[in-house]
This record gives sequence, structure tokens and C-alpha cells, in this order.
Amino acid sequence: MSSAVAIVIVCSGLVLLLSGIVLLARSWLMPGGSAIVTINGRQQLTAAAGERLLWVLAGQGVLLPAACGGRGSCGQCRVQVTRGGGAILPVESAMISRREAAAGARLACMVTVRQDLAIAVPDSVLEAQRCVGIVESNQSITTFLKELTIRLPESASFQFAAGDYVVIEAPAGTTTFGQFDIAEPYRKAWDQKDLWNMAVKRRAPATRAYSMANAPSPDGKLQFVIRIALPPPGARRRAPPGQVSSFLFGLQEGQELTIAGPFGDFHVRDSEAEMVFVGGGAGIAPLRAMIVDQLENRKSKRRISLWYGARDAGEICYRAELDELARRYANFSWFAALSDLHVTPDWEGYRGFVHAVLRDQYMEAHPSPEELEFYLCGPPLMSGAVTAMLEDFGVPPDNILFDDFGS
Repeated sequence: MSSAVAIVIVCSGLVLLLSGIVLLARSWLMPGGSAIVTINGRQQLTAAAGERLLWVLAGQGVLLPAACGGRGSCGQCRVQVTRGGGAILPVESAMISRREAAAGARLACMVTVRQDLAIAVPDSVLEAQRCVGIVESNQSITTFLKELTIRLPESASFQFAAGDYVVIEAPAGTTTFGQFDIAEPYRKAWDQKDLWNMAVKRRAPATRAYSMANAPSPDGKLQFVIRIALPPPGARRRAPPGQVSSFLFGLQEGQELTIAGPFGDFHVRDSEAEMVFVGGGAGIAPLRAMIVDQLENRKSKRRISLWYGARDAGEICYRAELDELARRYANFSWFAALSDLHVTPDWEGYRGFVHAVLRDQYMEAHPSPEELEFYLCGPPLMSGAVTAMLEDFGVPPDNILFDDFGS
């Protein structure tokens, strides 16, 4: 055999080998066909290969919470993969320990369906109700917060506990900020930030988790505090507004809204300990629900205080309601701390970050801080700062409950 012929044969073999590798890689990276997803060993779904598991489940009415919108940063869409699924991704390792990963823990938003899968989810996910409510009101309560109230049909028999949340679904479509109904006192800030010409397009349905802001009642109403998710300063072209928060901000009276739930384990403990609630921004939602439930529904005699952090006085919501609760119930008090020292020069209340104000104005003088129960809900930086401060005072981890909503 001549050397030229040998070279041709070797080259042809290499080409065939490389072609096979490419085809194999394409079949893995860009799979076609369909796959079967088995849930808890008793329910099966058919999914198009190549889709993310989170959206496969959502499309079939199995709604997992996903506060980050499926970007792998909130860790709420956790499932257990018992067959298939591939290797855990680096982004998941920040939320899942090695021991948990070895047991099959994954984030549904990071699992691409390439083959038949078997997964396990909490039974509460499969048992959750999927309801369509009607928007009753959607009003501004601060510059970038709205209180959304929906009424569920009488047939829903939807029962929840204070502190619970639901998964809200936003359909595919486009939302333009120009359609928002923003109350007059807050429109100037929107003008200054030039927000009216912004828009967001949802190419597929999207879901987010939102806590109920009202205490349980028989009237069939659910209230939510919605914060519009805006791009960081200077990043408008790279980071679009929040898909679901934009949809919710634009809802008008009479429109329909699909929810699933209730879910949650952020609840007031049945004890005699003093309760301290600490929140910021839209984190007021579950805290308000729990405080009102304790005072109005349960007639609790436990000592209760709320410490709320805001940038300026215009960002404090439910002031009149909280003042009225403090007037009616001697065991309740509330305090606000403003972090921006220049925006509200005539403010006579506390100034500084809420964790520092709580430390200086309450914890330092408390005779038994380690015996208090703390309920936290707010931006991660706030929750982290409060938790670190409480640890310095010897508060055991079991006495620190939080709903870190990741915004």
C-alpha cells in the first residue's frame, strides 16, 4: 500500500470519527423527539426534548416557585431527580450541597430534558389548587410598589395560612410601561427615571412566587405587594424589566390572573415568645399578613414589634394601618428606619440601616434577646445583615425564621 493511499485512508477515518463525535454531541446538546417525565412514581408527562424541566412542569400545571424567573439564583424550584437528568451544573452548586446533590437534588430550571426522567416533588406541589382570580384593584402604595387584590371564585375553597405564598403565572405577551396606572404622587419619579417607554416581552409563560399580604379571611380575597423589577442603573439595554412584575403592574380591574398554591413554611410558631418582625421593600407582605392574623384573628397577647427599613419616607407602605394597629393593640408597636439621610430631611424617626437601628434601639437594652423569635423578609443583603447581628447577640438559629425573597 502506497503512503498516499494510507494517508487517504487515515484522513477518511478521522473525518468519519469526527463526524460521529459531532453527531453525538448534537444529539446531546440539541435533542429531538420527546421524553417521559414521571413525577412521584404516579404521574407522567410528555415533554419535548430540549426543554427546561421547570417550564415542562409549568406547562402541565405543575407550578414550582421560581422567584428568579428560572435563572438558578433563588433555589426555590428544587426537585429530586431519581433517574436521568445528567450531572449537576456549577450554578446549582451554590444552592445544593454535595450531600444533597448525591441524593439527586437539582434545580428544575437548570435541568434540560434530554431523555426520560423520574423526579420527586413535595406532595403539596401536586395537591396545590390552580385557580383563576379576578382583579379587584391594583393601586400604588409607594413609588415602585403596588397592592394587587384579586377575588377567587366561590368554588375555589382556597385556604391558606399567614405567611404562605402562591405561584403566579404571566402569559406570553408584551407589557409596555406606558399602560401602567401610577398614582399621581409617584408619577414624577417615573418621569425622572424615564420609565414610561420601557417594555418587556414574554416569549413563553413565566411564573414567580408571591406571598399573600393579607391575613386569612372568608371573603375570598388575596392581596399581594408587587415591586416592579427595574434594570440596574445603566444596564437598561442589557437587562430587561421583570417579566412577571411588569405583567402584574399593568393588570386592571376585571382582568383574570392564574395562581397555584398555597405553599410555604414561613409561619408564626405556636409559643409564648416575644415576636420581632424585620422587613424591607415588598418583604412587608408576609409580615403584614402574620401580624394582622396574630392581632385580629387570633387575638394574641404576645408582644409584637415590626422594624421596617426603607430608603426614604415615601417608600414606607401601610403607615396608617400600622399606626391604627398600634393604637388598638397595646402589645404591638412598629418602627421605620430610613437609610437615605438626605431625601427626607424633616424625618423625625430612626435613621440608618434597619439592622443597625434594631441593634442600637432595641437589642442592646433587651434583657433576654436570645429568647426572642425573629421573622425576617426582605432583600438578601438586609436579611444577611440582620442575621449576622442576631448571631452576635446569641440568638439561636432556630429562633430566626426568614423568607428571603431574593429581590
